Amino acid sequence: MLTYIINSSEYNMMTDIQEIAIQDRPFKEGPVIYHQEDSLTEEHKTKKNATLAELNHVFTMYLQKKNLHHDDISILGQFSLIFNNSMFNRWHTMSEHEQSLGLAEAVKLPQVYDELITSISTTAGDAIIIKSVVKDAYQNAIDSFSHAAFLQKKYLTRFPGIKIILYVDQIRQLVVLTVVDNGYGEKFLKPKKSFSGQEVSDDFIPKFVDWLISTYIEKDKKNIRHDIAYTGGQGLAFKKMKVELQLDVDVHFMKSGAVFETKLRNYF
Repeated sequence: MLTYIINSSEYNMMTDIQEIAIQDRPFKEGPVIYHQEDSLTEEHKTKKNATLAELNHVFTMYLQKKNLHHDDISILGQFSLIFNNSMFNRWHTMSEHEQSLGLAEAVKLPQVYDELITSISTTAGDAIIIKSVVKDAYQNAIDSFSHAAFLQKKYLTRFPGIKIILYVDQIRQLVVLTVVDNGYGEKFLKPKKSFSGQEVSDDFIPKFVDWLISTYIEKDKKNIRHDIAYTGGQGLAFKKMKVELQLDVDVHFMKSGAVFETKLRNYF
């Protein structure tokens, strides 16, 4: 699969998305990667612009939640990835098996992505750790796309997208890495999966352990949607980052997306 990259200039646009506030200050866009090479029709350009505007708006809401203004931060590096595959338009009509096959393609990272994330990771101070953290956030964003596409039919008017931003918080004097997505916008539970990505089997012991967890820990487990496909192996990612890697990570859920945040004070 070929991919290509476009550098877009600073833009100030209005779209038909109600969530985008008119007063949002435009960002200078970094590189924009398309997940699938395609000639951009006028409809595609409109959907692309709506996606970029929404990602910027989600990031603006995140800054407001942290009581930060645009002037309080300095962006060290950024780029966006647009999932311009038409399958997300018809996600709500696809079976879980068809969705799983689609996710298997979506998680394949374009070559140019590796080049850009390497640059940001080097700037952040630890390329290996940052790449690992972003990969987990990236796959969780794709799960969020699956949820939004299935339940909200969200990507009829825009594309799914992520925006990776490395910035300096000048108020708190620390460097922060964020992965912004325009997915479901709320926390949701996923089926338990093994390291291979398969759902847990019907054997007695796994079922018993799962029952204990659902009874005493995850009381809202009944809200899991088993008719929506997810990427596998991400269940312990958050715990791994906090406990094993001792990273200060958090996820901020907004109305029209989410922001995965990693504070990198320890690297500077």
